Amino acid sequence: MRTLAALSLLALPASRAMAQAAVASDLWRVAQGTLVVPAALSDDGAAPLWTPAVPLAPDQRFRFGIEAIHAPGEIGVAGGIAAFAVRAKGVGVFTFTYGRLGIGGVGYTETSPELVGAAIAIYNQTASIGLTRSFSPALTGGIALRYLSGQLAFAQREQFGFDVGAQYAGIPHLRIGVATRFFDPTFSSSGDAASYSAGAEFRTGSFDAGGARGTLALRYGVTAAPDEGAQHLFSAGIALGTALTLDLGTAREAIASDTVWRTLLGIGIGMGRYVVRIGRDGGVNGFGATYRFGLTAVFK
Repeated sequence: MRTLAALSLLALPASRAMAQAAVASDLWRVAQGTLVVPAALSDDGAAPLWTPAVPLAPDQRFRFGIEAIHAPGEIGVAGGIAAFAVRAKGVGVFTFTYGRLGIGGVGYTETSPELVGAAIAIYNQTASIGLTRSFSPALTGGIALRYLSGQLAFAQREQFGFDVGAQYAGIPHLRIGVATRFFDPTFSSSGDAASYSAGAEFRTGSFDAGGARGTLALRYGVTAAPDEGAQHLFSAGIALGTALTLDLGTAREAIASDTVWRTLLGIGIGMGRYVVRIGRDGGVNGFGATYRFGLTAVFK
């Protein structure tokens, strides 16, 4: 299955701008599919990959996050993300990210399913540096310069992007955000790798939940990309202090002329300055689930 899918991508006309941009960006959609919080509102360790607006609490000076992505054998995508957020007094929060996703075990075959020769190189990777500033207690904005590259057999692509994002929490219990990802300010063919996200979260006040202080959250997010239908995310969650979070959601997206729904699950377990997170995208059409495993560490 992976071999056929990869070779079908190779058959795309190399002159098409969208096909070229896909070489450097498409695999990141697999990783984003595991997010149960809208990308524009991401606030965990790997958040700088999804939005340049990465708020840190006033008493936090450093945050580190690593994540591993693993898709089922039919898709075969695997890789990881590392991100840092460091507070610089009087300047803001500097962010640094690196991520790489690839597909293994894809190659040419003849009369049997065994590969003939070396495997085909298929990967996307990105690195970025960003700056986040708080313009008021309610408004946080950020910018990020990103380098993006990828390879699909003999097709290679390198490009830069300049992203912006903002989060606003000036309305009681409500947080909203917007962000771009892999945006090309020159509006060249690289623009087909970009996506645009917005999200909103309503969170209740705290209440007693069996001895712990709990809150409930409702979220909506939308992501759009050139020449594609919008993807919609709906999720709800409960947080028991900083010890446990549980989120459930669903995502709706258009693929060609079909509309598909995916189920989402997110779990966070806090232990002091560390938080372990697990995300699961239920997948579509029997391809199986994609998993995200992450560790966030916060230092004050």
